Parts: sequence; C-alpha cells; structure tokens
Amino acid sequence: MTHTQAAASIVTAKELQAAVADLQTTRPWHGIVKTLVCAGLTVPLLLLALSAQGWAETIAYAIACGTVLAAWVITTHDAIHTTLTGWTWFDEVVPRLVSWPILWVHGTYSEIHKIHHKMNGDDFKDPERVQWTAEEYAQASALGRFYVRHQWFIDIFVFAAFGLIYKTIRQGIEFAPKSKGLRRQLRLDLIGIAICYTALYAGAAYFFGATIGHTFVVWLILERAAGGVLQWRAHVEHYGLWGKGRHYFETQTYSCRNLRSNALGRWFFNYLNFHSVHHAFPRVPFYHLGTAHQRFMALYAQRTGEPLIEEGGYLAASWYHLRHPSVIGAVDEHSASRRRRMQLVGTR
Repeated sequence: MTHTQAAASIVTAKELQAAVADLQTTRPWHGIVKTLVCAGLTVPLLLLALSAQGWAETIAYAIACGTVLAAWVITTHDAIHTTLTGWTWFDEVVPRLVSWPILWVHGTYSEIHKIHHKMNGDDFKDPERVQWTAEEYAQASALGRFYVRHQWFIDIFVFAAFGLIYKTIRQGIEFAPKSKGLRRQLRLDLIGIAICYTALYAGAAYFFGATIGHTFVVWLILERAAGGVLQWRAHVEHYGLWGKGRHYFETQTYSCRNLRSNALGRWFFNYLNFHSVHHAFPRVPFYHLGTAHQRFMALYAQRTGEPLIEEGGYLAASWYHLRHPSVIGAVDEHSASRRRRMQLVGTR
C-alpha cells in the first residue's frame, strides 16, 4: 500500500464530525412520548403486581413490569447526555424518579458514565470496562478465573441489579475524592432512595394492603428482571472490542458493538444498538442514531478497508461471547483500528 493509499484509508475526526453535524439538536417530544409509553406500561403492571392475590399472578405481573422497567431505565441513560428531551430540568428530575424506587443511583451513574465515555477503549481505569485483561486474568485466584470464564452468566443471572448498584456505588466512592460533583450526586442519590423507600412501603401497605413480604417479593422480581437486562446490555455493547484508535473518534467507533435489530429491539434499547456513533457523538439524540449510523457505514465503506461491522443481533452476539470468553491481550499493530487482540479463555 502506498503512502497515499494508507492516508486515504483513515477516516478523520473532521469527516466524522461533518457526517453528523446536522443531527445533534434534540427535540423534546420524542423523549416525552417514550417516557409516557414506558410509564403507561410500568405503573399499571406494578399496581397489578402489588394488588394480586395469588403468587402466580404476582410473579407474572412483576416479571412483565421489570422487563418494561428495564426499557425505561435504558431510556434514562439519554438524560445523562441531555438528549432525552433536551430540557435540562426534565432530564435531571424524571430519571431520578424512575431510578430511586429500584435503588438505582442515577446521579452517581451519570458522573461515572461520563468518565466511561472519556476512557472507553483507551484507559484500563474505565469504570464501565466489563472485560478483564490477560494480565488481570493471569494474576487472579482460581475463583477469579472461574468468574471470567462464566462472566456473562454470573453477571446477568446472579449479580443482576445488585451487582450494578454495588459496582456503581463502589466506583462513586473511588472517584469521589477527585470530583465534587460526584460526591454531591452520591449524597443526593442516597437521600432520595431513603425517601422513596419510605413512601413505597407505606403506600403499598396503605393503598393495596400489601404486606412487607409481598412488596419485597415484587421488588425482588423487578430487580432480577430489570437488572438482568441492564447487565446484558452493558456486556453486549463493548465486550471483545477494546482498543485504541488513531484519534478519539476512531477509538470510540471501533470499541463499540453495532447490532442489527428489529423495530421492537431498537425501541427497547433506545437505538443504542447503533453504539459506535453514540459513543463518538453522545450529543446525537437517540431517534437520530439510525441515520447517523448509516452515514458512518457509508463513510467507512468509501474511505477504509476496515469497515464498521454490524453483528447479527443481541441474542446472537451474546450467545457467541457467552460460549467464547476472552480477555484483552496485546496491541495489534497491524490493525487499522489498533485494537488489542482478544485472547480466548479456556472454559474448563
């Protein structure tokens, strides 16, 4: 390859910026409609679960509620970037009202998530890095290695929401000395959760006659269902794609997974299946991510021999990596994206 050809294969930061320049204005009604739909499904299902007389009915309503609740919590992610509605007050207040009743520390996570956007693919201190390095695996105990080999199953079905909550609070405490905003958000989250839980249990007992045990079972099912989905999303978006590019936008583009999905899947995950463009340009609102992704695809197809990859779907990608666990290896100098090679880990 000649020097000219090599230069032509690089999609520059300016080209990527130009591709989405007209897609970074948020109009509120898309986010308001999504919020109302999620609320309109979640709240009735929760009330039905709390008022149900039999356990089979309670469990069925709670699972359905937890699944829809997961979609609502995913939607609150956009509020972190003020791209849910573009209204600062709405994007600050509503996500907390959704998150605090399920112990989710939204404000703390919002600060952690901003750090993740800066470090993804580049700095191993990234608080949302889900994949271990080869060095960490080599130094781990037998129990730690077992966890890495079965990480997807353990995180999704065992740790679920409890694991995410613990991890986020621990990281909030870890980064708090360096961030006044993070310390403030952590305090606000803990106070808000305490108030919400007092109101939640009092309201369940007063209005529905639900016992503490019944309310706790409903809450636990919500935690299992919503937490499992959120863990799944956290893994599928980045696992197996760590690596630094030649500029910030290239790092984000190649260190994120893009997944083909049907209309329901795109709606459920708030179009975050187009994850490269979200990470490169978080100011692009969710309803423009599909258009921005197509522009990325066309640009890379035209300018580079290493085009963006669209994988078959959430289930297919997850099933593959669940059966082929890997760790982050050494830098591959021959890759246009300068990714780190992923070393497979034995399953025994």
